[in-house]
Amino acid sequence: MSTAVLAVSAPLVVLLCAALWRAPFPVSEAVALFEDIARNPASRFLIPETAYYRPLFHVTLSALWHHAGSLDATLAGVKLLHIIPLVLLVVLFVYHLRPRTLLDAAAASVAVAVLIGSRGFRDNLEIPLSYTMIGMPIALLVWMLLNQPPRRWHAPAIVALTMIAIGFKEQGLVIIPLVMAAWWTRAPGAGRNLTAALAALALAYVAFRLTGRTSWPPFEQAVGLGFTELEPREAAARFGAFPFWMYAYTAASTIANVLFSEPTRGVFQIVHHLSEGHPEVWEMIHLCSSAAVTVLIIWWGLRSLKRDPRGQWSPESRVFVAMLVVLLASGVLSFNYSRDRLGGMAVVFYALAAFYAIRAAAERMLVAPRARYVVGVVALVLLAAAWQTRAIATIEIARIFALRNQTEWLVRLPERRREFAERPVYLDIMQRMIEQGTTAAPHLPTRYPRWVKRTLGLP
Repeated sequence: MSTAVLAVSAPLVVLLCAALWRAPFPVSEAVALFEDIARNPASRFLIPETAYYRPLFHVTLSALWHHAGSLDATLAGVKLLHIIPLVLLVVLFVYHLRPRTLLDAAAASVAVAVLIGSRGFRDNLEIPLSYTMIGMPIALLVWMLLNQPPRRWHAPAIVALTMIAIGFKEQGLVIIPLVMAAWWTRAPGAGRNLTAALAALALAYVAFRLTGRTSWPPFEQAVGLGFTELEPREAAARFGAFPFWMYAYTAASTIANVLFSEPTRGVFQIVHHLSEGHPEVWEMIHLCSSAAVTVLIIWWGLRSLKRDPRGQWSPESRVFVAMLVVLLASGVLSFNYSRDRLGGMAVVFYALAAFYAIRAAAERMLVAPRARYVVGVVALVLLAAAWQTRAIATIEIARIFALRNQTEWLVRLPERRREFAERPVYLDIMQRMIEQGTTAAPHLPTRYPRWVKRTLGLP
C-alpha cells in the first residue's frame, strides 16, 4: 500500500519539483545572498554575529559557489538543495506510516495532502532559502530512529542530524524537545544518555549565540497584531519596555497558523474579512479544513491517551505528544516575529497526527448506524477534497512565484543598477544571472476559470 500512496502522491510532488526546477532565482533575495558568499570566506559564516545565524546553509552555498565550476552548475546545485529534501520528506513520510489496508492508504493520501497543502510547507518553497525544507525531513528521520529498537549507530546519527538541522536554521532546535518527548513517552530509541547529550547541546548552543552579540533589538522584522502589522521601530516604541506579551502573542500566532491557517504573519486576515462580510472562498476552505483536522486530532489524541494503560505509551499517543511538543517549540522559536514558514517543522508532525486521526474517524464511521455513516462519509470526502485543493494550490502558487521572479528581473534591473552602483560584486553577479532570470521558461500558472481560482486562492 505504501507504493500505491506514493503513486497517488507522485503527480503532486513531480509537478511541484518541476515548478521549482524551472523557476528563476529572485533578484531581491538571491543576488545579495550570492554576493555575501562571493565576498567572504566560508569560515566567516561560522561567527555568530548576526541575528540570522545559518552557518551550514551559507557554508554549503559557499562550497557550491566556489567549486561547482560554473554559474549554471551552482544554480542547479542550489535548486537540488531544495528539491531533494522535499522529495525525501514525502517518501519518508509515507514509509513511516506504512499503510497496510485500503483505509490506511486513503488516510495516508489525505495526510500527504495535509503536508503539502499546509501554509508552513508552502511558505518554505522559496528558492534559494532551503534551510527549513532541509530541517523538515531531518526531524522526521530523527523521529523514525527514536521509534525503532536502538542500535549502536542511532544515537550518534541523531546527534549529527540535529546539529545539521540547527546549522541550517535555528528552527532545528525543535528536534531537542522532540527527543525529550520521545524519552518521556518511552520510545525505544530515546535513551537517557542521548537526551542528556542533546540537552547539553541546546544549552551550549544558546550560550554560544549569546556571546555573538552585545545587544539585540526587541523586534527584528515587522510583527502582526490583530488586523494590522507594525514595523520594527513602531513595535519597539510601543512594546519595547516590556515586549514579552507581544512575544507570547507572536508565538501563539505561529502555533495557531499551523492549527487553523489563521493568523498569517500575526494578522487575522480571514477573521477581518469575515467581520466585514466578504470572505473569499479559499479562505473558508483553509479555515474550515484546518479547524476540522485539528478537532479530529484533539479527539483522536485524547482518546489514544485514555486508551493507553498507565505508564505505557502506544505509537499513536506518542505521535500526539510529539506534535504538541514540536508545535510549542516552533511557537517559542518564533517569538520575535511570526511567519507561516516558521511552523514548517511542526507541520510534519501535524500531518502525521492527521493520518491517525482521519483513520480513527473512518474506522468509527464504518461501525456507525446508517445515517451517521452517510454523514460521516460525506464529511470525510469533503475534508479530503478540501485538502487536495490546497495541495494543488501549492503547486500553482509555486508557479506564480516563479513568474513573479521573472517579472522582477524584467522590470527592476535599471532600479537595481542604480541602487547598488557602489557594489561591484553585486552588479557583476546580477549581470551574470540576467540570462537565467529573463530567458528561463518557468511553468506558467494553469488558466483556470475564475471560480476555480477563487477556490484555490489564486490571483
